[in-house]
Amino acid sequence: MNTDSHGLRAWLGPPGPSAFVVLALSVLLLTACAESDPYRRLEAKPLEKPISTQVVSTHLEIRWPTQFKTVQTVTIDFGPVTKTFNALLIIQRPGKFRLQGMTEQGIKIFELAHNEQGDHVLFKADEMTDQTIASISRDIQRVYLTEVKEPFEVMNDGVFVCVQKDHFDLRTSLRLAYFPDVPLTRYGLKEPLFVDAQEMTSGEGRLYRFDQYEWAATADYFIPHVIVLRDSGRESKSYPYKLTIKISDLAVRDTPWPEKTFKP
Repeated sequence: MNTDSHGLRAWLGPPGPSAFVVLALSVLLLTACAESDPYRRLEAKPLEKPISTQVVSTHLEIRWPTQFKTVQTVTIDFGPVTKTFNALLIIQRPGKFRLQGMTEQGIKIFELAHNEQGDHVLFKADEMTDQTIASISRDIQRVYLTEVKEPFEVMNDGVFVCVQKDHFDLRTSLRLAYFPDVPLTRYGLKEPLFVDAQEMTSGEGRLYRFDQYEWAATADYFIPHVIVLRDSGRESKSYPYKLTIKISDLAVRDTPWPEKTFKP
């Protein structure tokens, strides 16, 4: 799998349309570009009042616990090739993780730590390339470690809360579902919002998008148990692929993981 990253080319174009038009187009893109999946989405409820930027910002900060571990199954569909492996993932937000990948028979095929200095490949079997591991690391960061901080624009389309943040030639778009059946009592929030989909685009088009399905309560959190990420191949100058993460277990940790967890 040739998925080594060469970085994003700068895109210099003419001045774009108004912010509202751009945001509306991003909302349409999030709605129209989602390929169907055989999983259950949140059934968003109409909002009774506008949601402030500050409330949205708070929800984005707590979308995942600060430190936790998961057991999951990861399937990569790359053209006609499908590969599945089991994974043990340890997360320390905002920017650290450790990931061990095993075959379905329990044989370790790679182990990776990530911290402020980047990726540290601790082990890789012969069939695993550096490019493949780098791609997996990038997708873990996209799903679990992406931070979307103010300033950004917020629009309520009547059901979903849609967020757009521009950074140079990159645009991050999110769609949040209002799901009041699960109050976030841990944080005392009255408008429970959950990220239904997230997408990043550049001037060349969509880079990736992921959708979250099969939500369930875990301790004081409400998390997705299936995440489907689609990469366009633009960022890595490669071919499109789909990554499906199925979380079978998630355990929240009350205290930070030891620093040595994320070091080589």
